Amino acid sequence: MLSFLCAYPYVDKGVIELIRANEKRVRFVLDSGAFTAWKSGKEIKLDNYCKFIETLPFKPWRYFALDVVGDPHGTLKNYEAMRARGFTPVPIFTRGEDPSVLEDYYKTSDVVGIGGLVGTQGNKGFVKGIMKRVNGRKVHWLGFTNFDFVKVYKPYMCDSSSWEGGARFGVAQLYLGRGHRDKVSRDDFRKGINDQCPKVQAIKRLGMDPREAIDPKKWVGGMSFQRRLSAASGVAQSLDVEKHLGTHQFLAFTTAYAGRMLVDAFNQIRREA
Repeated sequence: MLSFLCAYPYVDKGVIELIRANEKRVRFVLDSGAFTAWKSGKEIKLDNYCKFIETLPFKPWRYFALDVVGDPHGTLKNYEAMRARGFTPVPIFTRGEDPSVLEDYYKTSDVVGIGGLVGTQGNKGFVKGIMKRVNGRKVHWLGFTNFDFVKVYKPYMCDSSSWEGGARFGVAQLYLGRGHRDKVSRDDFRKGINDQCPKVQAIKRLGMDPREAIDPKKWVGGMSFQRRLSAASGVAQSLDVEKHLGTHQFLAFTTAYAGRMLVDAFNQIRREA
């Protein structure tokens, strides 16, 4: 199945229709979007979030509690309030909290989300410490899918929007297999297509035509070559990680357009398999 995630502020009519049309092939996780709202100076009301979940025409595979950025007590209070209303959200333990809170969360939930992991490539100690406390229980890494870490700790779930790097920076992240990725830019194809090139072979395995990369016009726009290639690469790696490591690696998206791109990539990869 395709594992993808969208935050509450971005789940509009188009996203809902996309998920309903693909319910049998997608595993959808709903994020509260508290961090997104906080960055824009807005606040998400708990009652609005709860009513939104209740009115969804489908049931998310998982959904997170509404956390409060910078306020562990407020986060815990929201989690308890949601449970009192009959919800079963995934609680969020944020870096810097008292470790005892983690144990409290596991008393009422089979999986706990871990925040504060972004940027931990240079701080392996935090990951090592928190995973030692997790001690084999189910955990979700929020916004963090670094393969070197996933390979070692094999979290139950994790998510990232890094697949969208192709659209943001004009350089695609190409999945080569076995957890390895490489960057692809227009410069790789200025001299034409070499069928023996590992990058070209990888592009073909993802169900895409590398000859598109020769045309400069294909590198611009919402359906650019690098964006579609990054989507296909993200999907391929997600499927690989789940198959070989048992980790559900979720691809985060913010628009129905982007979500549809992931679904299309998933369908193409399945046809190629």
